[in-house]
Amino acid sequence: MNNNNNSFVAICHGNDAYVNAYKALEKINLPDLTGKKILLKPNAGRKVLPNKGITTNPLVVAAACDFFKDAGAIVTVGEGTILGVTPFDCLESTGIAAEVKKRAIPMIDLDAAPADKTVIKDSVVLNHARISNVIFDFDYIVSIPVIKTHMHCKVTLSLKNMKGCLKGREKVRLHQLPQPEIPVDEKTLDLAIADLSTILKPDIALIDGSICMEGLGPSAGTTKNLNVVLASTNYLAADAVSVSLMGLNPEEIPHLRLAAARAGESIFIDDIDIDPPSWQEWIQPFELPPKEISLNFPKVEVLDCESCSACVSTLTMFLKRNYEDIADYLPMKFAIGKGHNEIPEDTLCVGNCTIKKCGKNTLVKGCPPVASDILKALTDN
Repeated sequence: MNNNNNSFVAICHGNDAYVNAYKALEKINLPDLTGKKILLKPNAGRKVLPNKGITTNPLVVAAACDFFKDAGAIVTVGEGTILGVTPFDCLESTGIAAEVKKRAIPMIDLDAAPADKTVIKDSVVLNHARISNVIFDFDYIVSIPVIKTHMHCKVTLSLKNMKGCLKGREKVRLHQLPQPEIPVDEKTLDLAIADLSTILKPDIALIDGSICMEGLGPSAGTTKNLNVVLASTNYLAADAVSVSLMGLNPEEIPHLRLAAARAGESIFIDDIDIDPPSWQEWIQPFELPPKEISLNFPKVEVLDCESCSACVSTLTMFLKRNYEDIADYLPMKFAIGKGHNEIPEDTLCVGNCTIKKCGKNTLVKGCPPVASDILKALTDN
C-alpha cells in the first residue's frame, strides 16, 4: 500500500519488530531510490545494552537497512553521541552494529566529521548550529528513534533524534542557551529544537515503538512494550501519532508545537491520515518524568536549575545504584545545572555547569560527570 497523502502515517503492530518496520516502510509513498544515498540515524547515543527502551531496537535498524538496500539505495548508518562515549562503542553495545555488519553496510561517526557553522534565519534562541558536514552528502535522512519520555522535552522522537547530527559539544550548548529577550513560556531547549528544525529535519521517520521507555526518560525510566513501528515521510505527523499512542496530546509537546508552527503544518491528530483506522486500540498511557528527582529518593535534595539530560541521567542512575549503600551519608544535597544564582553550603556540585557558583562546596567535574566520581566525592567527605 502506497499513499500519496503527505500527512499519512503507517503503523504496524505485532511481536516481530523487524516485520513491523519493513511493512510500515512498504506502506508509505517513496520516490525511486535507486542509487540514492541514504543515512539511517538511529537513537544509539548511549553505551547501553539493547532492549532497555533507551536505544533503537537493532531489528528495526536491520529492517531499514534491508528495505532501502532492496529499493536500490546506498545505505549508511550514522550516529553522534553524548560526551564521554563514542558512536562506534554505542552502536556496538546496543546491538545495532552487529546487524549492520551482517549486511556489510558502513557506519560513520557523526562527531568525528568536520562541522561548519550554519546560520539559522529568524531564530528565537539558536542563531547558528554546527552540524556534521557529512550529512549533507546524503539524498535522504531517515530518523529512527525509539519512543521515550524525556525529562526536559516530555518526549523524544524523530525530530529530537536529529540533535545527534550536531557536532560534539554543540549538543550540550542547546541546553545552555540564555532566555530570549522577548518573554516566552517555553524552555530554551524546546525553542532551540524548533529553531534547529528549520535547517535540520528528517526526510523519513521510522519510529521504533517496540520496547519503549516511560517515566524518567531518556535513560533512567522504565521499559514499556507497545509492539508498534510507525513510518511516514512527514516527521511531524509521525511524531504526533507517536505522542498520541503514548496517551498524550501532541499539541502539548512544546518543541513539536513550535516546530509545526514554523513549518506551517498541523499536528492535530484529526488532520493526519493514519493506517490502520483502528490504531487507537494500541494506545497505552505513558508515565511522564517526575518534576523533581528528589521525589524518588527520600532524604535526598536535588537543586536542579537548567540542567541537561546527561547530568540528570548520571545523577539519577548513581542514586538508583547506590542509594541503599550510602544511607549512612544521608541526608544530602546535590546541585546540577547552569542556572544557579548561588549554591548553599554542604551541597555536592555535580557537573561543570556548577563550577562558577560552587564556592567551597565539593565539585564533581565532568560534562557529563562519571557516576563513580560522585560516589568517591561523597564518601571521601
